[in-house]
Amino acid sequence: MRMKKIVGAVACMTVLSAGAMAVEMSNAQIYEKDCKKCHGANGEGNPAKKGPALNDKDINELFDALMNLKEKGFEASKHEAMTHNMEVLEKKKGIHVDPQTMAKYLYYSFNPEAN
Repeated sequence: MRMKKIVGAVACMTVLSAGAMAVEMSNAQIYEKDCKKCHGANGEGNPAKKGPALNDKDINELFDALMNLKEKGFEASKHEAMTHNMEVLEKKKGIHVDPQTMAKYLYYSFNPEAN
């Protein structure tokens, strides 16, 4: 009986500590802190950092690219730095990037054709 209580307590602490590691940030905060240096202040890209422009992509292109990076899809090998950066954000920093909401943020913040 005592062993069950110890195992239960350890399991509970593991769940609580994993939840405590998650960091809540808005898409704007994530972009400002972790994306801007390579993709530019207005999504214009940064050739010196090999960061492509995002402000000329439609919302579906942005979503597809983010999903592909997150899930390490067929295009991920073309963007090794971004695949690595996404892993660092999520696994090491505990920052969750939702491809759908981030795509919306990028499109409506930076694309001049957005309504």
